Amino acid sequence: MRDVIVKVFGSLEPVPAACLEELQALCRAWYLDEGVFALEADCLHIYHEGEYFPHEETAALLAKYLVPQSTGKLDVIDYEAWTLRRYFMQAEYQRPEDLAKGIVYSRCSSLDHALEASMQKNSSVVMK
Repeated sequence: MRDVIVKVFGSLEPVPAACLEELQALCRAWYLDEGVFALEADCLHIYHEGEYFPHEETAALLAKYLVPQSTGKLDVIDYEAWTLRRYFMQAEYQRPEDLAKGIVYSRCSSLDHALEASMQKNSSVVMK
């Protein structure tokens, strides 16, 4: 058994079924289990532990499905680099021109300071 290098988890809602199909195709392209993504009603759940995960590609794909009511996050813990990257999936944090390019606002910090960094957006505390 190989060591867990990355742990990825998160959720996003609302999400249409077409998004799940694209995410499963991404899993197949990266030789990952399609069970990484699960859709319950219109809420997408994400969970993966392993050596790698295409988080940039996943965030870019999810950017296509963000709507004004979108809420969620995608957290990527990299144990090798000792970092947490959080993708903020709330539409209010995104610039439309970035979403058009597949860019979702994110922050990266040391795991030593992950709690504080994951709650901040432009120096203001976000509690949801």
